[in-house]
Amino acid sequence: MTLVTVLFGVLLATAVYERQTAARNVAEQSAPLSADAAEIYRSLADADATAAAGFLRGSKESHADRVAYEANIRTASRLLAKAAARTGDSFAAQRQITILNNELPGYTGLVEAARSANRENKPVGNSYLRYASEQMRSTMLPAAEDMYHAETRRMAAIRADATEPPWAAYGAGLLVLAVIGFYSYRLYVATNRILNLGLVAAAGAVLASLVWLTAGHATARSSLADSDAHGSASVQLLTQSRIAGLKARGNENMALVARGEGAAYSQEFDYWAGAMDDKDKGQRLMQRSEGQAEDEAGRKLVADAWAELKDWKQLHNQARKQDDRGDYDAALAHTIGGKADGETVTDTTERSFAAMDRKLAAAVEHEQEQFQEQAESGRGALTGLPVGGAVLCLLGAAGAVLGIGKRLSEYR
Repeated sequence: MTLVTVLFGVLLATAVYERQTAARNVAEQSAPLSADAAEIYRSLADADATAAAGFLRGSKESHADRVAYEANIRTASRLLAKAAARTGDSFAAQRQITILNNELPGYTGLVEAARSANRENKPVGNSYLRYASEQMRSTMLPAAEDMYHAETRRMAAIRADATEPPWAAYGAGLLVLAVIGFYSYRLYVATNRILNLGLVAAAGAVLASLVWLTAGHATARSSLADSDAHGSASVQLLTQSRIAGLKARGNENMALVARGEGAAYSQEFDYWAGAMDDKDKGQRLMQRSEGQAEDEAGRKLVADAWAELKDWKQLHNQARKQDDRGDYDAALAHTIGGKADGETVTDTTERSFAAMDRKLAAAVEHEQEQFQEQAESGRGALTGLPVGGAVLCLLGAAGAVLGIGKRLSEYR
């Protein structure tokens, strides 16, 4: 009986420690890695869109465009190095990191060649930029997106480990109670005494451990489930919205870079902008993000971003009509700013997109805070249980030894 009780204590402490570790990994490792992977994608996509915007401005490329492009490239490089050091056991993520590290120098070289040719008004600059953008879209962004999905799947697997019921500990605890019941009955038959205080104390200690384990695990499981439903899932939807927006923005700029050959880019814009809020054929990312938000503050941020999206699409349609009828300069002005019909255009698609992306970024940050709060709550629900449960089991073993030992001493 003593050995079975000690075994229960070991299994309880081990099970709780494993789930505490998994819950900590969700909050401190997997979630940040997933967020970093999403930021790598955002930085690369934004760098591509910014490079196109700077190219469209020609010799008037702004210092802000240049600074933003270089900042995005530095951010992507830094996070790739960080991810390479922290995803050693994830082959899928490491493979995508290798692809990105190999492709990034070639991409930046093509962008610099395009920028240099554009300053000298050489038409070849257009070809360089389109080739660079194609490299980004066909190889680099898919690799970044695959890395994000790999980290998200890994986070889900670790969360599943943290919420798996400790069946072995439950089974051992019930076995201990059964053994105590068996010996209590044997002693009752032999001594005609209904209660043995030592065995009662042992049963109480084991039962208290089981109740504590069940309550702690249920609370932790509930908190981690909430972190998934109202934190992680919401962040994933918002991240998908940002990705769709970045893809649409990049295609919008490249349609103008192509100058008359941008039909494919325009179709891609329609697809990704439609994925955000087209109720008939899109993924309805904005609607789903608003419904998934944890609280009113989160829903307001998504609603504000959605309003900016509608404004962006309206301005884009206006610029496309101007481009379709041959008024390229007006379309360019309504996309990145400039003069149209002798007046400076300030209400541009660039401004609307930037406002939408800022709102989405704020919504992501808000939902990540909700996720961290729930994940920490889940880990905290198990605090003290490994040591406390083990101590109760040792007390139970001691009670069993004393209870049976006292009865045996009566026969000496």
